[in-house]
Amino acid sequence: MANFLTKTLFLYTISIVFCLAFGQMSNRGDENCETLPSEIHLVKEEYDELGRLQRTCNAEVTVMKCEGLCNSQVQPSVITQTGFLKECYCCRETFLKDKTILLTHCYDPDGVSMRSFRVSFAIILTCACTLRQNLMPEVSAQENDVQRTTDECQVTPVIHVLQYPGCVPKPIPSFACIGRCESYIQVSGSKIWQLERSCMCCQESGEREASVALFCPRAKNGERKFRKVNTKAPLSCMCRPCTGVEESAIVPQEIAGYTDEGILANQFRKSPQLQFA
Repeated sequence: MANFLTKTLFLYTISIVFCLAFGQMSNRGDENCETLPSEIHLVKEEYDELGRLQRTCNAEVTVMKCEGLCNSQVQPSVITQTGFLKECYCCRETFLKDKTILLTHCYDPDGVSMRSFRVSFAIILTCACTLRQNLMPEVSAQENDVQRTTDECQVTPVIHVLQYPGCVPKPIPSFACIGRCESYIQVSGSKIWQLERSCMCCQESGEREASVALFCPRAKNGERKFRKVNTKAPLSCMCRPCTGVEESAIVPQEIAGYTDEGILANQFRKSPQLQFA
């Protein structure tokens, strides 16, 4: 009878926490990847077959750039090798179009005015927040010079449903990195027409680890019906370039058997803003 009441109370507590989580599901800000005009100073040099400079042309050109805030998150996951499931979105071009530009200010090496020069380039037409498929850092020549102050990246309490083959799913208190970070893509003028890219994602800057006991009724003869599974969670979060999991010190946190100690209810008492992992 006592065991039945304990299980009933636990399931009732889980139901209440789940309802609270669904009621306050979204803590992510609105994305605003914008297509904005940008003025660049374009320079084009023309050489002969011997490599001698024939003329230099330049002009002030208006092109479009992508800039804004995109949502990203890192959730705990035991099915991935790293222990985290990452979802990074970047403000990127969705459509390019070839454009011919007339450079009207052309001069030879002696400064004598020459005829205009036509050049064709692919320019940005539209932008949107796009999921990054390859989590490799993007390098931008001007990334250190661009100051971003509107990033919103926080450690967020979540209820993570821990699942393992052959075992009963178990909801546990955990954490995730959820927020939105700055990213941009813009044309670099000067002598080389190139696209500078920068993408910052809300990611972990440290890890914590927990060992959780799962009940596995499908265990074969001779195998244990309780299995300990390690799961990770972010220790802290920050906007940084999209990469794989950053190696760092892991802080052990043993939470196996938490159901008897009421940790599930106490864990989220500090913050009412819950998310589902």
